[in-house]
Amino acid sequence: MPLPKPLVDLRFLISKMPGFSEKGAERFLDFWWRQDEKNRNDFSEAWNKFRTLNFCKQCFFFAEDQLCSFCQDNSRDQKKICVVSSPFIIPLIEKTNYSGLYFVLDGEITGKNGGKQILTIRKRRDYLKNRIISEKIQELVLATDFTSSGEATAFFIQEIAKAAPIKISRLARGFQSGDLLSYSDPITIKSAMENRTSF
Repeated sequence: MPLPKPLVDLRFLISKMPGFSEKGAERFLDFWWRQDEKNRNDFSEAWNKFRTLNFCKQCFFFAEDQLCSFCQDNSRDQKKICVVSSPFIIPLIEKTNYSGLYFVLDGEITGKNGGKQILTIRKRRDYLKNRIISEKIQELVLATDFTSSGEATAFFIQEIAKAAPIKISRLARGFQSGDLLSYSDPITIKSAMENRTSF
C-alpha cells in the first residue's frame, strides 16, 4: 500500500536537504513519528520561533530586532569586520579571541550556482564597501572556506581594496585545501584567526 501523500511530499522536501537521501528522509520521519507528543510539540515550538527570526539590517546575521546582538554591542571593535559565507560560522569564530563585527555573504561562488550567487554576493559586497567607507573600517578578515569556491569568493571580496584603502587578511593556513570551516574544531580556528595573514 503506498504511503499517504502528505508523508510522500514531506519525504521529498527533506530529501532535498544537505546530507539527506530519500532513505535518510524516511529514517528522519520514522524517528519523529515515534516521538511522544511533548517532543513533537517542543520541536514545533522551536521551529516556529526560528521562523520569526529576522536578518540583521547591518551584517545579515540572525536577529530578533533590527540589529543583531553583535552590531548592538558597542564594546566590540567597531573598525574590524569578519566576512563569513554562512551565519552558522559566526559561533565558531566567537570561540576565538576575535572581538570585532561580522558580515554574512549568504553563500559562496560556485560553478553550479555561479550567476545567481555572484549577483547576491556582489550586492552584499557593494553594501559592505559602503559600510567600510562610511564607518571608516580598518580591517576585513576573510573567513570563507578553503575550497575552490571559498577561495574564489575571498578574491571576489578583496577587490574592495581597489576602491577603499583597507587592510584585508585571511585566516592562516592551519587549514588544508578543501577544508570547511563548519567542520573545524575551535582550537584550529582560534590559531588560524590569531595568525591570519595579509591577503
